[in-house]
Amino acid sequence: MIKKFSLTTVYVAFLSIVLSNITLGAENPGPKIEQGLQQVQTFLTGLIVAVGICAGVWIVLKKLPGIDDPMVKNEMFRGVGMVLAGVAVGAALVWLVPWVYNLFQ
Repeated sequence: MIKKFSLTTVYVAFLSIVLSNITLGAENPGPKIEQGLQQVQTFLTGLIVAVGICAGVWIVLKKLPGIDDPMVKNEMFRGVGMVLAGVAVGAALVWLVPWVYNLFQ
């Protein structure tokens, strides 16, 4: 027991002496964090656009058989317009929320 304790003490003391002058952290991590967050924002925007495209195509394919009826055509264009507006709002929020957050810091 005492042998293990003394061995551990010597090991910790040795590492404290050897590693005392080495800095293991990055000097300026700010730009790397901002670049990483920008990549996350780009990914989220792409994901929102992909979901919007899928929703728009689904609406068009669902309403396409009855396109001769003016009411169905109106519903289809209204649905596609709502999807387009939702994609625009979602993609804008991904970029505007961090910008507004940084304004008040």
